[in-house]
Amino acid sequence: MTELTFSFFRNYEKYTGGHQKFFDYIEHTKALPSAQCELFVQNDCSVMPGFFNNITGVKYQASYNPNACNIVFLAGMDWQYYLPHAHRDDVIVNLVQHVRHGDNTHPLFNFLPHKAFRICVSDAVRDAVTPYANGICRTIPIGHTIPHLTHEKEYDLYILAKKNVKFGRTIAKWAERVGIKYLLHDYLVNKDEVLSSMAKAKVSLVLPNPTEGFFLPGIEAMALSERAVVPDAIANREYCKQGTNALLCEYNVEAVTLAVKTSLDRLKTTYHQYEKLAGEKLARSYSLTQEREIYHQLITEHVIPLATQ
Repeated sequence: MTELTFSFFRNYEKYTGGHQKFFDYIEHTKALPSAQCELFVQNDCSVMPGFFNNITGVKYQASYNPNACNIVFLAGMDWQYYLPHAHRDDVIVNLVQHVRHGDNTHPLFNFLPHKAFRICVSDAVRDAVTPYANGICRTIPIGHTIPHLTHEKEYDLYILAKKNVKFGRTIAKWAERVGIKYLLHDYLVNKDEVLSSMAKAKVSLVLPNPTEGFFLPGIEAMALSERAVVPDAIANREYCKQGTNALLCEYNVEAVTLAVKTSLDRLKTTYHQYEKLAGEKLARSYSLTQEREIYHQLITEHVIPLATQ
């Protein structure tokens, strides 16, 4: 066993932003001095297949064996696969990406009594889990890379609705009825296609779950579309700020259609370019470099001493 070995587990059934962030943390961990990453992957996704395959510098396990490492990295429901292998003195890093971890009716809540150093992707997530968590909880502002895309605007409205298909179709019918040219994605599509669609739209409406831990499509839409409409999902309040090109609204048809109309009208004002610049600057400030630096600092301070004592 090397001095510092991290165990990772992924059940990769469909591509989500949560899987992307987990991948980012594998990359961050690889960059730690003297760190070795071991990964067990099960299942694959048809939309972005092989996402966790052949990661440079990662040792792949034929079967999940967290006991081969001195630090166990877990996220989401990984706990259910880890616990049969658990030992009392295991050192655990837990990536927490959703406020539902703090909901006592959700299965994820049941893992909070297990001691771990918890990394939360937003203050909203940290506030949700801290009262119930065994161990330290810290926020690392989420990092993300948004490409710079230049496309002609082909659509008035892009609707990303894979998380709320029925609602998205309702908005699409309204847009057709009032003469708004739209593109609807109400199914899982490749990430590159989503980003390209945002760049081709004047306004992007990105539909979250009722609650989210952060919701990356919001900042992607701010950077790539002229304006973004983001129904309230708690954690997205962090970046939907006055003076930017993002409009936060209540999560109902009346509020969303009004927000879309308001956003399209706002394009014609003298304020729009200032708000677009402010919004894109804010969106692109969510840096992977900053995320890595804070992660390395926290792991060095709180986790490595426990794993190497």
